[in-house]
Amino acid sequence: MVSFSPALLNDHAPLMSSSGEFRATTEAHGLYNTFQFVLRLSPLVHRKLASLPSGIVNSGDVDLEGVQAFSTYIHETIHWWQHIGSTYGLMLSMTYPTQAHANYDHLKSLISDVGFKKSIRQLAATLPGGGLGTPAGTANIVINNHFDMDAFRGLTVSPATAGKIVQDSQFESLGHAYHVACGNIISLLSSVSDRQFNVIPHPKEWTEPLRKLREEKEQGYFYGSPVELYPIGAYEIFEGQARVAQLQFLHFATGGLLGMSDAVQNGMFDGVYGKAFMTFLQMTELEWPDSIDHPTVALFLLVCDLAINPGGGFPFPLIHFPTFIRDIEPGARFVWLSRLARLQQKDVFGMIRDYSRDEYEEVSRKLCGAIIESPPLDIAGEFRRWSELPEFHQLMEEHRTFKFDKGNIVVRILFSHFLAFMRDKYERPEFFCWPGAWMAGKRLSPDAMTLFDRHGALFVDKEDDDGVFPRLADGRTETEVQEAFDDFYAHNVIFDLTRQWITKPGPFRYDFRWLSQRGTDQEIRAFCERSFQSLYGLNPSSVSLVAE
Repeated sequence: MVSFSPALLNDHAPLMSSSGEFRATTEAHGLYNTFQFVLRLSPLVHRKLASLPSGIVNSGDVDLEGVQAFSTYIHETIHWWQHIGSTYGLMLSMTYPTQAHANYDHLKSLISDVGFKKSIRQLAATLPGGGLGTPAGTANIVINNHFDMDAFRGLTVSPATAGKIVQDSQFESLGHAYHVACGNIISLLSSVSDRQFNVIPHPKEWTEPLRKLREEKEQGYFYGSPVELYPIGAYEIFEGQARVAQLQFLHFATGGLLGMSDAVQNGMFDGVYGKAFMTFLQMTELEWPDSIDHPTVALFLLVCDLAINPGGGFPFPLIHFPTFIRDIEPGARFVWLSRLARLQQKDVFGMIRDYSRDEYEEVSRKLCGAIIESPPLDIAGEFRRWSELPEFHQLMEEHRTFKFDKGNIVVRILFSHFLAFMRDKYERPEFFCWPGAWMAGKRLSPDAMTLFDRHGALFVDKEDDDGVFPRLADGRTETEVQEAFDDFYAHNVIFDLTRQWITKPGPFRYDFRWLSQRGTDQEIRAFCERSFQSLYGLNPSSVSLVAE
């Protein structure tokens, strides 16, 4: 058996809050954090990467430890791609900004009506009853908007986080939560690009069809409706996709030294890393493959790609509303794609052998036809078309120059990077689906490093500092990158403080040591208070606490 180093291969074991936020332990060696938007590597991996020659290399050029370290970097970069380069991932990433933006006017109204009080949940319990336009009504809107975003995260990320959401008294139905969350997110995306909805399908068109489904007691769309949970969610898909792509890189970069049996015996499919792959084999009734370079492994990675890239509602109009829930949920999509491959499209089982664009297109069209969904090249092609339209010109110019308008800067940075990713995905879908096959071995692509660097995580840590730093890239000055970085994280702080304001009793907490290891606690607090005051006009220290 080939023995590999867990210290170089394992990423942080992500733990999830009930709302679906990815967190991490500190003893492992890589992390991409959903809320912080930062890629972290252990000092050991940092040191090994720093010793490698530039560019993507094979094991003949570096030692085995170097290959393993680079595979971990690929694994964590894929997590960035999942969040910034898939339609579901963009929605997930946008839930935090949207929770603040959707409630901004309501929060300002409450300040005007009853003063600056925390938390809004506690405040609502003290206010006399009233409907729309009253402080009680406004407080309930804030609470419900916030909960529906939490519900979208918790319900779609994993069955492990869904239970608590479903049991909450605020939970109405899957259809309601997804409608509110996705509708608000799409509206926020339009606010930095297509303000008149000339291009982006308007979510207001969903209201009447979804109302009818609620009135007709369609499962999933009315209060008290049974909730169907699938065995996996986005969390399991994300980790399975990143791990299998990492294994393919290791296999090809070592000239086949790492085999499937080695991966299994080294525990690389243990826990969450193998959950999606095992579910895939169960649903398709395929045997465990004897090689990492195998059509079954390639098909699994393609199914992961399809599962996290729904197209109904964004970028294409939502047409078939009864399957809205299934079409949105990554776990549901993954299960149905796998099942229908077995029931209707068994010819796809052995089709992927060259990891080519033609194979990607043919197999994805067959599978998407089975679930009546737009294939991924149509989705990427539509986003590419958007990026060239006048409505998106300013946004894409900001991306090109890395000089972003400060208004809604987090949304601008994430959305523009998503569109740029989709442009390249349309041209090279096979690279982004099977990066391990194209970044090492006989298929090593001349433009692989260009694509990999172009779509690397924007924010990273350092070997000797767990703070967050902007990653410099060709064509961007250090001043431009630093300015965007400062504004991005100032807004991120506001999102977290807004969440605390709405949901957490007691004083504001300034737990942002992850952002900077160098500043004093007083300096971090001052930065947070300035950021909050710049938006709401009030210092968090002046808040009145509602008695528990």
